Amino acid sequence: MKDMRSKKHCTHSSGVALIVVLWAVGLISTALFGLVTILQRQIGQEVAALQNARAMLVAESGIQMALHSQLRPEDMADASKQLSGRLQEGWSTGKTPVEVHFEIEAKDMSEDAAKININALLLGDKTLARSVLQNLFAGWEVNLTTSSALIDALLDWVDADGLSTGSNSGTESSARNGPFEKIEELEKVVGWAEMAKEAKEGSRSVDALSKFTVFGAGKLSLRSAEQDLIEAWLELGAGAATNFIRQRPGPDQISGTADDMVTQGLPLLDANYDKWMDRVVVAEEDLWRVTSTGFVGKAKRKVVALISRTSNPPQVKARWSEEDANP
Repeated sequence: MKDMRSKKHCTHSSGVALIVVLWAVGLISTALFGLVTILQRQIGQEVAALQNARAMLVAESGIQMALHSQLRPEDMADASKQLSGRLQEGWSTGKTPVEVHFEIEAKDMSEDAAKININALLLGDKTLARSVLQNLFAGWEVNLTTSSALIDALLDWVDADGLSTGSNSGTESSARNGPFEKIEELEKVVGWAEMAKEAKEGSRSVDALSKFTVFGAGKLSLRSAEQDLIEAWLELGAGAATNFIRQRPGPDQISGTADDMVTQGLPLLDANYDKWMDRVVVAEEDLWRVTSTGFVGKAKRKVVALISRTSNPPQVKARWSEEDANP
């Protein structure tokens, strides 16, 4: 009887021990599987981070290429293909081939100097912004109620708070509460469509969107800006810039030539023109907006630079990155 009890006790103990061993093995396996998963994730993240960093360097290569004084915007596409080929050949990324290249887009920003930088205007002195836009819209024969409501909405779009500038609380419902990133975003502002329609139907048939930009230094070029923009920007009366516009091309009456009379014509705009000289430019600047996108494998990075080519060598006036990291 005693022996049978001992055997049963041993069998029971062995069963418990086996369960404990199997439980421990399962626990260790789960832990190891979890550890492997974590390591794989970390390795994947490190590889992605490395490729993202390399993609940024590739994008920067495009900006450096654009600083070459002999290149023009129309030359950028061919030059980028050649440099991408050199990068692919000279940059080892391991045993498995990884595609390395960049794409570059260069735009001459000279025309933007002749437009009103809507961000610079709205983010500056609010009283000045309201005066400039009110005068501009009035010159386009836009109804005062329409223009006033739109100006409130434009100010609400760029300001950081959630409070409505005017009586229409709807102006904040779709506002970015930050600068316009693309000029086409103006069409999303409450009241823009109505203003644009009235301006188009007026006697001048104005294309309102074409008068603004989000690029440039926020100064208006008196060398190339149109009369309505000059008069509104400088808070002049309607027709006050007529004589200046007439004499600006110089004796040959061809704009953009050596005999243009921009500086000489300033008194025709205002005898006290010094008061607004910090808001205008009289010499055209050769300014480019260069967008360079670097690719390394699936990683993608974008760098944007404003490059002045007036000086030799060209200089970067502003630079920012738009990170498009892949998950």
